[in-house]
Parts: sequence; C-alpha cells; structure tokens
Amino acid sequence: MRNKTTSTFIKLLFLSLMCGLFPPFGGIEGGCQDIHLSQANMTPLLVNPANAGSEYTIRGILNYRSQWGSVSEPFTTMMASYDMNFKTTRNSKTGYFAGGIYLFSDKAGASQMKTNQVNLSGAYHINLNSKNTLGLGVQGGYFQRSANTNNLTWGSQFDGYEYNQTYSTGESPDFTGISFGSADFTSGLVWTYRNDEGYLSGKKMLINSGFSLHHLTKPEIETQALVQDELHYRWIFHTNAIVGLNEKYTLLPYFLFSRQGTVNEIMFGSDVLYMFKQASKYTKNNKGMAVGMGAFYRWNDAIILSTMLQYDSYTIAFSYDINSSSLNEASNKRGAYELAIRYVYPNPFGGIKSKSRFN
Repeated sequence: MRNKTTSTFIKLLFLSLMCGLFPPFGGIEGGCQDIHLSQANMTPLLVNPANAGSEYTIRGILNYRSQWGSVSEPFTTMMASYDMNFKTTRNSKTGYFAGGIYLFSDKAGASQMKTNQVNLSGAYHINLNSKNTLGLGVQGGYFQRSANTNNLTWGSQFDGYEYNQTYSTGESPDFTGISFGSADFTSGLVWTYRNDEGYLSGKKMLINSGFSLHHLTKPEIETQALVQDELHYRWIFHTNAIVGLNEKYTLLPYFLFSRQGTVNEIMFGSDVLYMFKQASKYTKNNKGMAVGMGAFYRWNDAIILSTMLQYDSYTIAFSYDINSSSLNEASNKRGAYELAIRYVYPNPFGGIKSKSRFN
C-alpha cells in the first residue's frame, strides 16, 4: 500500500509541475510549457501565424485532445481556428494579404489549471514566381489562466502509509484559487511551393516550410508573486508536404522541431492516403474521396497512430498516442487521443483553383 500511494503522489506532483502550478524549487524547473497537439498539421495557426492563407483560400478546423486520463484527471484541449487569404485577383504580380483567428481552452489535471486564449493572425505572402510564395506573419492575443487547488493532495497529508485527507495541507487558507492573464505575441516566416492546385490527383506536390518565434514579450506567468517567472521563448521549425505518388496514393509527411526554455520537442512521420474516387472535372456532383493511415514519433515521448477520411472539402482525422517515455509505467502506455475536423476551399481533389496561388 505504501509503495502504491507514494507512486500516486509522485505522479500527481509531476503532473502539477508540468502545469506550472508551483514556482521552481529544489533544482526542479516549473513553469508551464505551451499546449501541443499530435496532429500538428491540423493546428497551422498554433504552429506559425504565417500559415494564414498560405495553402488554401479558406480553412476552418476544430480540434479536441484528451491525455493522461490513466494517470490523473485528464488534460483536455479544445481548439478552433479559421484562416483565409484576401487576394481579389488571380493575376496579382506582387503578393496578397491573409488573416486568421484561433482560440483554445485547455484544462490540466487535478488542479484544473485552465488556459483560455484567443489570437489574431495577419500575414503577407510575396509572389516569388508562379509556384513559390514567401510569407511573413504576426500574431497577437490574450490568455487567461486559473486554477483550483482544493482537489490537490499534499505531502503533509501523507501519514507514512497512505494519503489522509484529515491532515492539514499546511497551505494558506487564501491559497484556493489562482487567476491571471497577459497579452502574447508571435511572428513567423513560411515558404510554400505548389506545382498544381489538384494535388490529390496524380503526381502533384505541395511543400510548406517555416520558422516561428513565440512569446516575443515573454509574458509573466508566476502565480504566487514569489519569484519572477516568465513564459520562455518558443522556437518552432516545421515542414509538411503533400506528395502525389500516382493516381491512387499520396504521402503526407510532417516534421516539427520545437524548443522552449530547456525543453525540446521533435516529431516526424507521415500519413498515406488512398484515393477511392477522384472528383469530376466537369460536374460538381461527383465528389472526390480518400482514406488514410499513418504513424508519427515524438522523440522520447510517444508513438502516434493516425487515420483519416477526406471527402470533397472535408477531412475527419483521429490519432492515438502510445506513451513511450519514462511515464509509461504510470500511464500503462496510454497517452492521448485527438479528433480533428477540417474544411478547406477549394477542395484538394481538383477543379477550382485557390486564390493563394499565382499560376
């Protein structure tokens, strides 16, 4: 009983530190890291504000993620995003403006550490030639964080054998709720290559690659006014592609490298799409359809299995994280699942050209 209870307490303490509920102590660095979703290709504005308008005329996405339910109270993230370009004529020789908005709500663990954030993105994409654009994006927003410590367990409530809720927590009676907010800013660059609009029809290709810097003003996140604790800069390099191998198969590789403070994240892998039905070139009644499966790896953390269905302009994607980190003893390798629903215009099966391109 003692070992099991001690293990549970360590899990809860570890998860609380991940949420940034406590300031740094004892050589352990607290402080909350950014949210991340395994389906990074379904969170373009979260990754880089320059992604606004770079790939589609219109794009809207809904995301849901739940993780660590096997360890403690689940960490859940809900997100919605929308971006579009403002190009009015296809024959523009210089470039075009684009914009977008995304918002998310994240709740972490037993402390119910909540983060609600809304961000507006603006971008300008320069025409390099008929197949390449280079975009610069900026993003500004505001986040609000709060927590409730009433549901937490404390070391002072461990009686040597098990957790005893009748023991005093040793914390101030005023330490029951936390709430604070701050402005936040991001900037990024993205290069986009596309050799044809209907990239899910034969040997067509799209490449989107960029770099972004988040938290330009390093907003303060200290919850107890004990020490100065700023949100670290976050650097992201990302590349994704859509590569048509033939009339039936398409690869969707993705690579992401992120560094925030001393924490690195590396993720790579690919989905493979199989074309069931191509869209008609002459009538809108015959819609294109494809199904896909894939595998990704987040370095020293998780193996991610994914599946998706694309029909016309709509995509439904599901993924599951199999935990491979040192926490797998507590999680039993059960990490997280995600669901994403996306709408894009024009549809990727061909037919109507996007205003994002210059050819």
